[in-house]
This record gives sequence, structure tokens and C-alpha cells, in this order.
Amino acid sequence: MSEFTIRTRKFKQNPLLGRKQFVLDIIHPGMANVSKKDLSEKLRSMYKVHDVQCIQLFGFKTAFGGGRSTGFGLIYENLDKMKKFEPKYRLKR
Repeated sequence: MSEFTIRTRKFKQNPLLGRKQFVLDIIHPGMANVSKKDLSEKLRSMYKVHDVQCIQLFGFKTAFGGGRSTGFGLIYENLDKMKKFEPKYRLKR
């Protein structure tokens, strides 16, 4: 497995919904794409999240030619807030 780099843009604290929200830029040369499981593990270590289930990743688009992707990420404070505010279809995924 090749290495990949994560950069966060437009990082915003949202205390009303109990989450951090941001845009992810992933650089993954030599790979077609990066799995959400690998991304959430790396985000867990970056932001010191206690539970991987509190991280929601969605909306990823791979740039033409590969090697670079962008998407959205949400890190909730706890599972209760995530279940309260996340859409049901995203919770099923």
C-alpha cells in the first residue's frame, strides 16, 4: 500500500451541532483511490478522536488523471450528536 497525504481546508467548529467540519484534500500518487476506513484512521490520529464511528466522510471526487481527491468530513463530539444530526441514509452507510 502506498502512502497518502491529507490536508484539511475550510476547517470550522460548529458547536451548535457538536461537530468539526472541513474539506479534505487527499494526495495519493500511485493509488486509484483511498478507502474511507484508511482515511478515518488517519484523521483519528490527526485530531485525537476517541471513536472512529464519530467520523463521517462523504462526497469524494477523484481529479482527472488520478492522484488527487477532494471530499467532505465531519467529526462529531459523540455518537449521540451524530445520530441526532446526521441524515439517516448516511448513518446506514
